[in-house]
Amino acid sequence: MTSNSAQKKILICDRFSTEAFASLKKSPNFEVILIKSEQHFNDEVKTAHGLVIRSKQKINSAVLDLAKNLEVIVTCTSGYDHIDLVETKKRNITVMYTPEANQISAAELTWGLVLACTRHIVASHQSIKSGKWLREPFLGFELSGKTYGIVGLGRIGSRVAKMANAFGMTVLAFDPYQDDDVYEAAQATRVSYEELLKQCDIISFHVPATKETKYMFNRTHYEFVDPNMIIINTSRGSVIQEDDLAVALNEKKIRAAGLDVFEKEPIPAVSKLMKCTNVVLTSHLGAFTEEAFAKASMQGALQIENYFKLNKTDNALPLVNLWGSLSFQEGT
Repeated sequence: MTSNSAQKKILICDRFSTEAFASLKKSPNFEVILIKSEQHFNDEVKTAHGLVIRSKQKINSAVLDLAKNLEVIVTCTSGYDHIDLVETKKRNITVMYTPEANQISAAELTWGLVLACTRHIVASHQSIKSGKWLREPFLGFELSGKTYGIVGLGRIGSRVAKMANAFGMTVLAFDPYQDDDVYEAAQATRVSYEELLKQCDIISFHVPATKETKYMFNRTHYEFVDPNMIIINTSRGSVIQEDDLAVALNEKKIRAAGLDVFEKEPIPAVSKLMKCTNVVLTSHLGAFTEEAFAKASMQGALQIENYFKLNKTDNALPLVNLWGSLSFQEGT
């Protein structure tokens, strides 16, 4: 396709649904290019007006220095720590994300990890595959009547809360940025972070990666928790101090953990977590469903189209006063 002066050049920098790609491609206003390699990206970004990315594509000052014509970035993810929002703000580049797309898949995976930890599903499976038939090592516990703690009562956290209600659990939540009506809708009781740690049988994290949330669960908190507690993280790896968690797991300061995200991905082979027997690890699968992929792609395509055709923004970043957002990134 030959570009003309009226067209906006859009780069698709990661996996993108065929339907969403076709939706953008059919517009005569856009020159849509599917990026095939890092070098291809570096060449094309110099004249690009818009980027559609996922978390694999990092947006930093080096990239932005190349992208002199860039007007807008849409990340088809609910997280956004792969984008330097301070730099995009300096350059007046609009940034949007797609937080609704993966809320169901992330919430469902959270519960998959909960059940894997409470009922020893992975360990029992591995035992059978090795030729053994054991029951005694895999004594689990029921969820009904227990207390579930949620850190971050946003879209995903609220859906997780409803699932906990369906299991007959009491739900406590810590989120200083949500109003009382959000707690009421989720049937969750507002508590402090310390109270949450002290009272809950299971805690899951659903917060973005900001300076406020970095290592918000670390060695200083294990004195508050019950040794039978289970920790689940499907948000961002930097929320939990991993070495501290490994020590706590090995010393039985907590019962088990289920982790879908890690500070470094792939998780390094030398990570202390790799030797823990009471942890379930998955490879950042929270948004990795057919449905979430399709929804995020279509939402991303629509947001790019609305931006250039209607001068409209949806789900713009940074989020003001939401778990740190821009103010914490700037250190103010």
